[in-house]
Parts: sequence; C-alpha cells; structure tokens
Amino acid sequence: MPSRSWCCNRPTVETMQYLFLKSQCADKVWQYFSLGAGLTHGVSLQQVFQRWWKHPANVYLKPLYQALPCVVVWELWKRRKKRRYGGNISLNRLISQVSATLHNLLVYRFPKMKRLSSNWPELVSELESYIPRLHYRRVCWEFPSGQWIQCKTDGASRGNPGKRGAAVVFRDVAGDFLCAATRSN
Repeated sequence: MPSRSWCCNRPTVETMQYLFLKSQCADKVWQYFSLGAGLTHGVSLQQVFQRWWKHPANVYLKPLYQALPCVVVWELWKRRKKRRYGGNISLNRLISQVSATLHNLLVYRFPKMKRLSSNWPELVSELESYIPRLHYRRVCWEFPSGQWIQCKTDGASRGNPGKRGAAVVFRDVAGDFLCAATRSN
C-alpha cells in the first residue's frame, strides 16, 4: 500500500507519478523549465524524460535538456526527504538548485563560455543564439638558415582513443621538397 505523501501539504497517496510529476510543487517546477525550453508537459514521467531527451537542440543545449529531468527528479526527492524529517525547501529554492546544477554542468562541459545567465529562460535564449569565438593564428613555413634542412611534423594522437596519425616533411634551404612520410594506426 502506498504511503502518505511527504511532498505536499495536502495528504494524498504517494506514487512516483504523483511525487515527481503531478504534485503541486513538481507541476510548477516542470512548468517553469518546460516553458523556458518551449516544451509541453508530459502525461507520464517516462514521457517527460523522452520529450526532454529527444527535444531538438544545438550542441550546447542538448546536454542540459538530457540532464534536466534527472536533476529535477533528484531535487524533488531531496525536498521530499527534507520535509519528511521536519525541514522544508521552498519552490523558489528548488528551482534555484536545479538551475545552479544545470549551470555548473554547462560551465564544466564548456569551460570557455563566460558570463552565462543563471535564469533558465534567459540561459536557453543565450544558448540558442550562441556563436563561439574562433581564435586563429597564421602559420607560415620559414626557410632554414645555412646548409640546414628542415623537418616539419604534425600529429594527432594525444589522448585520442581512436585512429592516430603523424606526418613529416623535409625541405632544403631553398624550400624545395626533399621527402615526406606519414604513419597512422
């Protein structure tokens, strides 16, 4: 037999659907995040997870959309436990905790992103229009001095679990090609 719900002020039967989706607090949390992302509410918890996981998004929003249902469920569970043992977490605090966790995930995943909003609707808007700054540097071949030959190398293997490759080119003082070699695993 299901137990009395600890997530709400009104006593009711506690089920997973009620605790994580249908309770007044859960409903408001899902509404807040769903409206910010342009999603509609799900009928079941499984449907909510699927909608978030499959919602089309760019490379910056996708990890947040995939993590959000788990973070919301975890924070709702923490709130339930706190209320059961005499404490309380307000709705605003719960939303703030979910937002902070998602913000930390984003900063961890994309450390070069600076000054992102912690407000969910603003964050979604920022990430939808985010264009990363590209840094570039011109690289030119320089003639070796005297009677030297020059060896230029390039490789792509550091920390790469997949295929690796390397190349080497030898040139003389005039810049003329002498020989080259490549290798890949």
